[in-house]
Amino acid sequence: MSKKVVKTTDYCTILQQSIVDKGTYAYGIERIIVNDGDGEEEIRWVFFKDTMRARHQLIARPLDLPEDDLLELIQKAIKEKLFSKAFVDSLKDILNK
Repeated sequence: MSKKVVKTTDYCTILQQSIVDKGTYAYGIERIIVNDGDGEEEIRWVFFKDTMRARHQLIARPLDLPEDDLLELIQKAIKEKLFSKAFVDSLKDILNK
């Protein structure tokens, strides 16, 4: 996993992103550290939409995806090593039971 900072906002520091761009909108998974938190890394699901203010503005609401798109996103995040090896190994264990 990379510790290089992608972006810092008032809310958090984004350490890594896996984003699937669909044109006027995009969705993804981010590894973040919440600025007012305890410094623990967290995983955040995100949705971006083109607005009058900006291209791919972060939309503050839950991410809803069809299963095929969710699989594409998870596959991309695993390929880009967004998740820790321990998390991926645990996920494999869950799926193999």
